[in-house]
Amino acid sequence: MKSIGIYYRVSTDKQDLASQQNAVETWLKSLPTERQPKSIKVFKDQGISGKTNNRPGYQKLLKTAFEQKIDTIIVYRLDRMSRNATDAIQTLLTLDQAGVAFISVTQPVLNLGHENPFRRTMLAAFSEIAEIERETIVARVKSGLDAAKKRGVRLGRPSKLTKDAQLRARKLRSTGLSYKEIAEETGLSNGTVQTLIKGPDIEA
Repeated sequence: MKSIGIYYRVSTDKQDLASQQNAVETWLKSLPTERQPKSIKVFKDQGISGKTNNRPGYQKLLKTAFEQKIDTIIVYRLDRMSRNATDAIQTLLTLDQAGVAFISVTQPVLNLGHENPFRRTMLAAFSEIAEIERETIVARVKSGLDAAKKRGVRLGRPSKLTKDAQLRARKLRSTGLSYKEIAEETGLSNGTVQTLIKGPDIEA
């Protein structure tokens, strides 16, 4: 742990970062001399919810990590990084692939520092959790689509081969416009225009 990035976040402007800062500073002071970081960078977001990843301080933290400018990220709690546990776990796995460790000073079970002998085992468990969550989401989506199909819901992009589009294309063609000119006028592809004009009548 030579270069660390500390991330602080509070959801409202009325909250302050003091409690988080005190906890992190106390934890750092408890480290033996040989484990003290040589470089410390601090990133903050104040008045921004953890439900969104679009946070200036957080994005700067990740950018710094992926540029290999820090080797460890330290937070007060995991939910300071993200309110969504699945997103947080995926971020930890991505950071690990970049060689960046993670430590939550108030959650010893989430001490994923490089010196932790159980780090690889814990990351493997997190990876399994993330995979199970992905499979669950896929199953839910598939189930929802199947149910929608049974109800007669048409899925996918709306078809451009509509009765109105056909009438308009044929009307433009009757004025002497070429297929290419009709395509430019309607925003449709040349092939779609020809299908509308030459194809069978489309039912309303």
